[in-house]
Amino acid sequence: MKKSKWMKQVVGLIIILGVWGGVFFLLKAWIFPPFEEPVGSGEHAVQMQVYTWEDESRVESYTDTGENRALTVNIWYPETEGKYPLVVFSHGAFGVIESNYSTYVELASHGYVVASIGHPYHAMFVEDVNGKKTYVDMDFLKQVYADNGEYSEESERAVYEFGLEWMAVRTGDMNFVLDTILEQVQVGEEAPFTMIDTDKIGLMGHSMGGATAVALGRKRDDIDAVIDLEGTMVGEYVGFENGYEIYNETPYPVPVLDVNSDSVRAQIKQLEAEHAGWEYVNDYVGRNAVDYREVIFNGAGHLNYTDLPTISPVLAGLLGVGEVDAKECITNMNEMVLIYFDYYLKGEGTLLDIKTEY
Repeated sequence: MKKSKWMKQVVGLIIILGVWGGVFFLLKAWIFPPFEEPVGSGEHAVQMQVYTWEDESRVESYTDTGENRALTVNIWYPETEGKYPLVVFSHGAFGVIESNYSTYVELASHGYVVASIGHPYHAMFVEDVNGKKTYVDMDFLKQVYADNGEYSEESERAVYEFGLEWMAVRTGDMNFVLDTILEQVQVGEEAPFTMIDTDKIGLMGHSMGGATAVALGRKRDDIDAVIDLEGTMVGEYVGFENGYEIYNETPYPVPVLDVNSDSVRAQIKQLEAEHAGWEYVNDYVGRNAVDYREVIFNGAGHLNYTDLPTISPVLAGLLGVGEVDAKECITNMNEMVLIYFDYYLKGEGTLLDIKTEY
């Protein structure tokens, strides 16, 4: 008996969907090959909790609906009861809350509580505790890429003004999250908040998140150490004159570790040659800081300070990695981060174990 016309159409649709499903499966497998989830090298098993908190003091500036800004935070912590230092992490522009998953797990396994912030409209996406997803704001994306053209005083001023906007949002987020965590510690009802030693706090971040950590480290008096993973310290800008930013002259008050690649160093050298008298803001901060250290990763690209190159080499390659071995680079970076925070937040070890170059 002949198949009816509709039956043929259904079979045809199934075949088409099957082909496209197979293509999608193969494409997904190519972009995201099998991935071994990072396990911390420390003695502690690691747990994680997700929270979404509403900042009633701030109206969301990326919408016109009048709601308050809400922050989703993932907190990794040791399974073992005890008192541990707190580290708060801020991802880069278009990053995600789990951008440095291996870093969070490594620290937590060695006795840290680590809170990673998802910055709504700055992250590629953030999913709150109710499953609501917020995606990157297109105007923000355009602003970030506005710095890709030739130098002009007009474009440099625009980037300076954008930086002020970004830092206001980012430091507001990090400040709110840190204050909320400290309030939860005072309530003291559940882990991980019952496990946090509020006298030992570190901040860190990647790219724009690193700049955020540096900016907030200057503003608060309860921060003990800061790590900036290849972030231009735009929070140190205090004005604009004669085509260039003016830097904060007050010495940076908190120990800060500035992590950069040799390729960034080469770019800075070229800019210094092209613009007489200009100095990179991170170098200015380092020259005047009370405690500054720079570490260079040779052959690294901007995303080699995140887990993306080990999760999706193809995607990371499109977005910016170096020729360094991705697994080795993130492992060395996580070891360096642990040594630095152990020294300043636990009073353990020595900074001599941190190389000047990797």
